[in-house]
Amino acid sequence: MTHKDRLTLYGRIGLILASFAVIGGVVAEPLLKPLWSPRLTVAHR
Repeated sequence: MTHKDRLTLYGRIGLILASFAVIGGVVAEPLLKPLWSPRLTVAHR
């Protein structure tokens, strides 16, 4: 396997992993948003 072929293979694998990460982030964001943003309640008397 030449250097160019190996670089092409690693590039394709990297793009596939990046696309899965983006899709996973888009799907998980609405589910995890309540955990990230704490509910702050301010009471006045």
